[in-house]
Amino acid sequence: MALIRIAEDDTFTQIVRFDVPADKQLELIDAIASEVERWVRHRSGFISSSFHASFDGKHVVNYAQWKSKADFEGFAHDPETEHLQKAIKAVATSLKPNAIRCRVVRSITPVP
Repeated sequence: MALIRIAEDDTFTQIVRFDVPADKQLELIDAIASEVERWVRHRSGFISSSFHASFDGKHVVNYAQWKSKADFEGFAHDPETEHLQKAIKAVATSLKPNAIRCRVVRSITPVP
């Protein structure tokens, strides 16, 4: 079985996990997704943003990719991020994102 490898590149990935009250899970996803749709997706270098909801309702994971770390930093320093932070806090003031910044170094795909 041959593995397909993707060479490391400049793609920047941020994975953010939120621990959330189960009754607020979908509200949090909607709040963040609304901001992504409103302005984040129009930022230079934005690739995608995916939202994952745990089955127990207690976690939300956001997986976002950018063409480069510089593109992500441009987004992170945009004054519009204040609206994103306010949208998150409006769901529950206790929410604290746990962010992990990564790069792709290997990817495995199905055998054709």
